[in-house]
Amino acid sequence: MNRIAKFMLCIVSLLALASCSTEGTENVNPNAIATPEFTTSVTGNSILVSWEAIEGAAYYEITISNKATEKTDKTVHRFENLEYNTEYTIKLQAIAADPSLNSQVATQNVTTEALAMPQYKEWYPKNGAAATAMSNNGRYVVGGNDRAGFVLDLAKDEMVEFSGIEFTDVADDGTAVGASFENNSDGTAALLVGDKMVEIDLSSVAVNHGMSNCTGITPDATYIVGWFWEYDVENSYFAQQYGEVVPFCYDVLKDKVTVPTEGERIYNENAATAIKAVAPDRTLLGYQQSQGIHSIIWADENTPYEYAHFEYNDKYEPVFSLGDTQNLFTQSGRYIYGKATDFINGQVQFPAAYDRESDKLYTFTGGSVSAMSDEGIVFINDAPYYLGTTSYVVDITKGEPYEQIPFEEWVLDTHKVDIVSFHPSTDETDGDDLCLEAVITIAVSEDGTKFLGITNTNQGWLTYVVDVNGTPAPQQ
Repeated sequence: MNRIAKFMLCIVSLLALASCSTEGTENVNPNAIATPEFTTSVTGNSILVSWEAIEGAAYYEITISNKATEKTDKTVHRFENLEYNTEYTIKLQAIAADPSLNSQVATQNVTTEALAMPQYKEWYPKNGAAATAMSNNGRYVVGGNDRAGFVLDLAKDEMVEFSGIEFTDVADDGTAVGASFENNSDGTAALLVGDKMVEIDLSSVAVNHGMSNCTGITPDATYIVGWFWEYDVENSYFAQQYGEVVPFCYDVLKDKVTVPTEGERIYNENAATAIKAVAPDRTLLGYQQSQGIHSIIWADENTPYEYAHFEYNDKYEPVFSLGDTQNLFTQSGRYIYGKATDFINGQVQFPAAYDRESDKLYTFTGGSVSAMSDEGIVFINDAPYYLGTTSYVVDITKGEPYEQIPFEEWVLDTHKVDIVSFHPSTDETDGDDLCLEAVITIAVSEDGTKFLGITNTNQGWLTYVVDVNGTPAPQQ
């Protein structure tokens, strides 16, 4: 059994054990003193425990999770400075003068409150990593840059930094995927289990692969996608199909690696094919690099891919293509967003979003669509006309002409969040407002309430999150 599967079985076992409400029910002295019944009250990251006095009790022993047992002769006890949004197991026992008469152990599971996040907050990872993705539920953020990475739990405001690891995506439970550089200086596809990276064994599909990377994971953390570089193209069946870069899928529960079925290729040139993202229903999004870059979609790993939006002339020369190495799915997989290319006018690239349900393509001015929601809210960087200094927002549901609104104005008008109040310009910063200085919105939570962005500053990469349900900025 692989380490990942064993890890999941351990979780199931622990949950089963945690369901017990009392302990020591076997061989209990019938004359034992009564088991205390306690109530709990949660305030932030503190838990107050109280109970009625037990006749015959000399004192009480109380424990929270795996911490040391504490003794008290009172009927109230407070646990403070706990982790936010974390479940704790509290155990209470009444102790008699005669140990044989001790009560049974009463047990309860209690969860502390989620941390009250501000509407706008920044982080500067010490290792220089930049944010790369946010989980669909908006709880986790991961980053990766120059062989450094981090996992940020917004519910606890805890950032764990890693060296020799870059993360590209994260599931709703915090399972992060990307590449580990521990055993391969070029990177090996891996996922984070606990605090360790577990490399994915690609030997069943690769002959002699070098670098590899995990690029996407489903929100339920059961399915991972990525690519590997095949060095032995001549003897590799899959490299003969796809080129030197080969896409792969990994079913975590089955511990099975597969290469998705090849589709009908317009061009015989096999340069590279990679998977970039996976939707919750395991629809795959990739790109084919052959006479340009073209987005391709697999309905599943066993169905041949199709071109997402591709036009060519009677000479099979590309005319127009939705395609870029960074194109992604929205949270449900409805939209593909990123860039498109006009080959007729000199391979000009521009921001684009494609609605798979209506088969409609939306194009804009600027650099690229760097993030998008299932509700049709588009975030464009370097706009308009590559002269912008902040992320711009377009609501495609309002129809054309598309109005590009600076992010800070849009979030104020739409969600009543005043970002500038959190990060006002000062004389010491020469009038620079970091939130408005060439920021890029790179992810949106599924419910559309959290927005993840990055910007490069003199202090390194800055990661910020706007939470429309967070605490407003204090009045200046």
